[in-house]
Amino acid sequence: MTDDATLRGRPYLSLFFECCRVYQRVYQDRAGTHYLGRCPRCLGSIRFAISPDGTARRAFRVK
Repeated sequence: MTDDATLRGRPYLSLFFECCRVYQRVYQDRAGTHYLGRCPRCLGSIRFAISPDGTARRAFRVK
């Protein structure tokens, strides 16, 4: 399990998983290369790569 102190200050995305109608906060990996999200109910997963020409959006709906 992740300690809250290690997550403090780390960038995150807010995801709404439409499959189970739940929200989940997903943190950037330690290397700063991507965000890896997983629905807390059905365990469906999604990966967001980080790129210099990406979006500034912080919230997404995931199907």
